[in-house]
Amino acid sequence: MNITVKTKILGIFGYPIGHTVSPSMHNAAIKALGLDMVYLPFEVKPSNLGETVKGVRGLGMLGLNITIPHKITVVKFLDRISEEARLIGAANVIVNKNGLLIGHNTDGKGYLASLKEEYGFTTKGKNIVILGAGGAARGIAAAIATEGARSITVANRTLSRGASLAKTFKSIFPHIRFEAIPLNKDTIKAYLEDTHLLINTTPVGMKVNKDLKMPLNAMPKDAIVSDIVYAPMETLLLKKAAQMGLTTHSGLGMLIHQGALSFKLWTGIDAPVEVMRKAALKALKPRGQGSRVRG
Repeated sequence: MNITVKTKILGIFGYPIGHTVSPSMHNAAIKALGLDMVYLPFEVKPSNLGETVKGVRGLGMLGLNITIPHKITVVKFLDRISEEARLIGAANVIVNKNGLLIGHNTDGKGYLASLKEEYGFTTKGKNIVILGAGGAARGIAAAIATEGARSITVANRTLSRGASLAKTFKSIFPHIRFEAIPLNKDTIKAYLEDTHLLINTTPVGMKVNKDLKMPLNAMPKDAIVSDIVYAPMETLLLKKAAQMGLTTHSGLGMLIHQGALSFKLWTGIDAPVEVMRKAALKALKPRGQGSRVRG
C-alpha cells in the first residue's frame, strides 16, 4: 500500500479498540478495488470524543465507523443524522460530506442481510425475542420492526431500560406488539415457546465459559438462536442451542454486512463482500474470545 498526502483516511473510533477486525476487513476491500484509501483504528476515550470528532473535518477524513461505547453519544456531535439513525438513537457510521458530518446506522440492515443470506429467513410476521437493550439491540429492533415482525419482546436485566426501548418503538410501530420483560430464565420461558428467533445482543458470549442460561428447550424445533458475538463464533449459547437441534446464527455475517453497507456509504461502490469475509475470518483465526459486532 502506497500512502501519500492524497490517500483518503477511513477509520473506526472506539474504547477499547484493540479487538476490532474492521481494519483487516476494510483494507482488504480497498486493496481489491485498487482505491487510494486506508482504514485505521483509533482508540478514543469517552471524554475526548467531541474533540476527536471535530478532527475528522480538520483532517479531511472520508468517514468512520463508530463502536462501543460511542454509538449513542456521538450523535450530538454530528451535523445531521439519517432517519434510521434518528429512529434508533445511535450511529455506527459517519460520512464526511464536504465538511458536513452525517451519521448513519447499518447495524440492523446488516443483521437482516446476514439472516437472509445464510438461511433465507425474514422477520416479517414472526415473533422475536431480543436479549439486551443497548445500541445494537435498538438497531436490530428498528430493522425488524420495519420489516414487519409480529411481535418483539425485549428482555433486559435493567427492566426500565428495556421498557424505554419498547415504549419508543411501540409509538412508531403501533401495529407491532412490543413488550419488555426482565432478563431471567423463569420469565422468558413463556415467550420462547412461540418465538421464531432469539437474538442475544449482550456481551456475555464474549467470554467462552459465560452463558445466559436460557431455557432453550422451550423453543420450537424450527426456531433460530442468534448471537451477535463473532469471537468466539460459537458462543456457549449457540453451542447449547446446536446440541438441542436448533438452528444457530453467529455475529460474523452481521459484522461483514454492516461493514459492506458502511463501505458503500463512504465510497458509493458496492463492497466486495466475499473479500471482506475472507479477511475477517483470517483476522479472527488467532483469537479465542472477545468480540461483538463492531461497526
